[in-house]
Amino acid sequence: MSSSGTELFFIGAILSIALGFFTLKLIKKNEKLEWNEKIAGHLVALMFITKGIHYASVGYFNQSFSEGTSSWQFWAQLFTICDYAFGASIVMISLVYPVPFLRNKNQLKIAASIIVFVWLFVPLALDVTGNPWTALHLTGLLYIGAGLAWGTIYINFRLMNRTERNKSSLNIAVVCGLFLTLQMGHIWMMWPGMLLQSEYFYFIDLGAAPNGVDITSPLFDYLWLASYTFCIAVGFMILAVEIYQSINGEPSIMMYVMSFYFLIGAIGFAVFNAGSSTIFGLGDTTQSIQELWKTFTTQMHFTILRSLIAMYILLKYGFFNINDETKPLAKLMAIILIVVATSATLELVQSVIPINQMITAALLGIIIAFGIGWEEKSFDTLVANPANIRDYVDKKWFPSMQLPDGLLKKIDYSYLIFVIVAVLISLIVWKTDGIVAVIMERGGVN
Repeated sequence: MSSSGTELFFIGAILSIALGFFTLKLIKKNEKLEWNEKIAGHLVALMFITKGIHYASVGYFNQSFSEGTSSWQFWAQLFTICDYAFGASIVMISLVYPVPFLRNKNQLKIAASIIVFVWLFVPLALDVTGNPWTALHLTGLLYIGAGLAWGTIYINFRLMNRTERNKSSLNIAVVCGLFLTLQMGHIWMMWPGMLLQSEYFYFIDLGAAPNGVDITSPLFDYLWLASYTFCIAVGFMILAVEIYQSINGEPSIMMYVMSFYFLIGAIGFAVFNAGSSTIFGLGDTTQSIQELWKTFTTQMHFTILRSLIAMYILLKYGFFNINDETKPLAKLMAIILIVVATSATLELVQSVIPINQMITAALLGIIIAFGIGWEEKSFDTLVANPANIRDYVDKKWFPSMQLPDGLLKKIDYSYLIFVIVAVLISLIVWKTDGIVAVIMERGGVN
């Protein structure tokens, strides 16, 4: 992977961990949240902290692998396990927010138990016993689970009868669409590859080891590809609904979001079919235009846009109680995310186009100044006009529930324990050459 791509993962780690810790602190100060909003807010914060560890691990994996040190096994196992936490979190959030599918404490306990077993316990048990990347990991199931939950709510509230539509019903549909964008946006960029049967989509292979050995089974790869196809179908569904509603005079922000991702996908089809020998001649000539395109699109979504989308949801949909005490902290979070994202983007551009460092420094200062000014105005607009999802919506959609005492603290400590366990398992895999053994075994090497 290119150095710019590796650096982008470190930037993503900073953004994700900062977002997670700021969110956790602000969520705890908001006593006005409903039970499902408390759970969703905590899970968003914790999943971004673990996702930040994932991004950092990917960056260190790239560095250690290129240097030829055996520690790459530690980082490979660590970012794999951290991804389990993201999958479990995103599925649980989809079941409780914005409209909860879980209606009482028993359903909440059963759903949480199933998610922990399927997305955490089973994959960890397989990894510990030397069976990583198998079909039993149910790779891609998180896309289908969350996609069905949020997609169902989106359709119901975006296409409900005109007499029942209002701002709150639109907000429910939009927040579902934004969460789906956060989860699936990078896959939507591949839509032409799926429709036109291009190699860059149908030959995705997560298990291709550097020595050419395929360490995943055909069933594993099929399940992953099937989940990607499902995600693109969800994207087309949202785009079709937004076009239909826009024609009827009821547009929403999702129309612009979907247009952006699908337009990027259309341009990407031309880029990926330009030929593997094409070189982007303005900057680092060791990188093909395809590699650069991935860095500025899918990897940018992974590492930067996800955090910005999550920040928008948290600020816009009332997860934070902005008052004299919390406003400075919330503004600090927004400034850090915007400034870091802006400077990282500029550095990426500089890595492609040879700009004098003095010019870059001046541009960075100007961009940050405009960014902070834009942040000031946007922040005040967001917190002054929060999007309510409960007003004028039938109360049957929002069951009341009293969370058990200490539940949220237990969730926080559970994630901390999970990270510690992930580090220990990764150390064991590294010291026992666990991944190397799997590669040799599945590659038929004695």
